[in-house]
Amino acid sequence: MNYNGDQPEFELGKPIGKAREYSENLIKLRSVTRYLDMKSKAPERTYPESQVLSEMDNLLNNVGGDVTATFERITEIEAEIKSKQDQIKSLTPLSVIPLPLEAYHGYDSLATFVGTAVTPVEADVARVSPANEVFTGTAKNATYVAVFVPVEKASEVSAVLSEHGFSEMSVPKLEGNVDSAIASLNGSIKSLEGELAPLRKKLVDVRKQYEDLMMATDEYLSMQVNKSESPLRFAETENAFVIDGWVPSDQYSRLKSELESAAGGKLDVQLIADKEAEELVKGGEDVPTKMDNPSIVRPYELITRLFAIPEYKEFDPTLLIFIFFPIMYGMILGDVGYGVIILLILTLLKKRFKTEGWQQLTSLFMISGVWAVIFGILYGEMFGPLGLWNYMVGMISHHEMEMLQNAGLFFGEGTFGPLGRLGPLGIFPLYRLATNAVLLLIGVSLFVGVIHCSVGSILGIKTELNYGEKKHAYFERLPVMLFQVFFGLALLGLVMGLMAMVYISVAVIVISIVMMVMGPEGAMGLAHVPSYVSNLISYLRLLAIGLASVGLAYAANQLSFYVIMPMLSGGATNSADFSIPAIIIGILVLVSVHFINILLGILSPFMHPLRLHYVEMFTKFYSAHGGGVEYSPFGHVRRFLKA
Repeated sequence: MNYNGDQPEFELGKPIGKAREYSENLIKLRSVTRYLDMKSKAPERTYPESQVLSEMDNLLNNVGGDVTATFERITEIEAEIKSKQDQIKSLTPLSVIPLPLEAYHGYDSLATFVGTAVTPVEADVARVSPANEVFTGTAKNATYVAVFVPVEKASEVSAVLSEHGFSEMSVPKLEGNVDSAIASLNGSIKSLEGELAPLRKKLVDVRKQYEDLMMATDEYLSMQVNKSESPLRFAETENAFVIDGWVPSDQYSRLKSELESAAGGKLDVQLIADKEAEELVKGGEDVPTKMDNPSIVRPYELITRLFAIPEYKEFDPTLLIFIFFPIMYGMILGDVGYGVIILLILTLLKKRFKTEGWQQLTSLFMISGVWAVIFGILYGEMFGPLGLWNYMVGMISHHEMEMLQNAGLFFGEGTFGPLGRLGPLGIFPLYRLATNAVLLLIGVSLFVGVIHCSVGSILGIKTELNYGEKKHAYFERLPVMLFQVFFGLALLGLVMGLMAMVYISVAVIVISIVMMVMGPEGAMGLAHVPSYVSNLISYLRLLAIGLASVGLAYAANQLSFYVIMPMLSGGATNSADFSIPAIIIGILVLVSVHFINILLGILSPFMHPLRLHYVEMFTKFYSAHGGGVEYSPFGHVRRFLKA
């Protein structure tokens, strides 16, 4: 933590070593990298510090000087080209006025007005200045005029011209006729552009050759600046200094040992007690949080950070997101074809974009894509129901499904063979458009909601206890969990006809409501009860968004194979009789609709689980005190420098 100067017996520390030199070199280097338009990238090569030091002078002075001179020349050329283009823009309308360019300038006794006018100006100009010359021409529905009058009549003529909607334009100080001047300017522009191209290529070549070395040098100089300016964070006297900060508890022993070793024992390192840390938290101190998750879970820290950093005493929800988010994603999308395409696209993106943010995002989606494939197998969907899956395994026809469904005997699409329908209870794979399947998925969605919200409530109870808020824990968080769990059990009891379960659940719901009234908000706590119900109902989006996707995929298949192809083949019902144009158009429609559905399948299954985490789950336990501060240790992560 930085010393704020609040202790009169201590002063702020002063930079040490070559702080100024390092800072100046870093500024010089970053101006060069800005000229080269260098962006943050994943390192392709790392350098030892010795090589950076040996090449730094050449990089900053020779290469840097050459880059600066080249960039400045490019800037000059671009400004010159822009100036000549502006001149051409000004000259082009003057081609309709029969005057050489030198006629517009160089007069001591004449005032010149050149521009456009809405109405004819000759008569009024002659009225205020009998001595005059007026030249006009028309181009692109605009009238251009050049008016020459004695200098003493300039103000009167200007007033008259304004009455005619006169808009003045500048005339470049050139000679000759307009067309030849424009041709000369275009020639100059081409010559300048010819000089510009190799200069730009030179900067591109320099960037390719020195990019990683410049990044490594920037990293080295940044580290040295941080080291040499670190005393600015210290409180010091003439003979000693003091600094305090935070370190992960499992690294304290190592830190103490290394500091004492480096100082030859002339250093005192003390660890504050846990109770003192808790007092700091209660006093509003921002104790930093270090997010530490397994590598497979780490990509989902991106979702956590989008909401807030965990507070010091809060549970890091990243692991929960890793468990629930991809399952929800797969439950919504649930298509083998779409899942495989998403995995292929993300594999290419992962190879192309190697920055940490892109790597996290692609890994996050790839894990979710795997679950989309798993649920696609469970649903029996590959580019929609009755899509390619239909041709890979034995299936009953859609007509047979409808007959069974109308008889109340159809539950799933099913894979048939000598062993009969596969899967437990004969429901694998599950045909999502069947009525019974929809009812089953409604139940599953609500069950996921109860589990999801209950986990959030349990963590909310734990967090409140960590902060010493027992009343909030037992009379705010706990009754919410009881209400939602037993509300779900009451619905299950009604559906299954288990009235004993219903009565018990209703009794617990009443108890939970009484507990809410006894809580911190009193009777006002009852105002939140409708939101607890809507929280659970919100999980039906896991079913609804998925049905929208599968419905669009089904419509694409039916439209292409059973409408467009037969219609364009003269009403043919046998696929062998479809014409080539009908097949081509049908396939184009099929691919187009599935492409749109895949785009929606990437976005919607991402946004809706995100909402379920942020709104339905996180509000139970997370960021109740405004969010935490991420642990940012003093030092630098080496990316382009070898350790």
